[in-house]
Amino acid sequence: MKSLIVTITLLCSSFFAWAEPQMAMHRVQATPKDSTGWYLAESTDGLFSVLIPIPFNDFTVTDDDPNVGKIITCTVGAKSAEGVKFSATKSPIIKGRSPTALDALPQQFQKPGQTVSDIDTSLYADYPSISFSVKGAQTGAYMRYVMTPQSIFTVILEYPLNCAKTAEELKSSFLSSLKIK
Repeated sequence: MKSLIVTITLLCSSFFAWAEPQMAMHRVQATPKDSTGWYLAESTDGLFSVLIPIPFNDFTVTDDDPNVGKIITCTVGAKSAEGVKFSATKSPIIKGRSPTALDALPQQFQKPGQTVSDIDTSLYADYPSISFSVKGAQTGAYMRYVMTPQSIFTVILEYPLNCAKTAEELKSSFLSSLKIK
């Protein structure tokens, strides 16, 4: 199964013209812990943070679209030695283009060999949101999308199925740790 993080990134940015984006790596394997022992993954340029249980990377991707100008996507993320991936991304909503319909996202993951479950459309920090789980033959993921007037935030915990129990234990703390500034 294709990496869910790649799929999510493509879904969030499918309306961008990604010719030759420029990536700025702000921090690699950053380690600022909070009082719970988790790492405070605060985006350098994205005005958001999440808590991640392992050291993380912080980077920004910038692309120039001739129709709308500069497009900036900010991400913090980490991957454990066991293959458990944590990521949070802020993608802009571009005026004049249709923003992603949150309630349509789960259907985009319903493919042969994959199941979508646990769909929740509760508000998150007073913003429209959708959370759901996806499970395939080799990997699974817990996802949360939050839409503000200017951006879509995507928080994903992806895991190999042999780490399903660990992912289940970490999902609530990780997905609910998103702070939007």
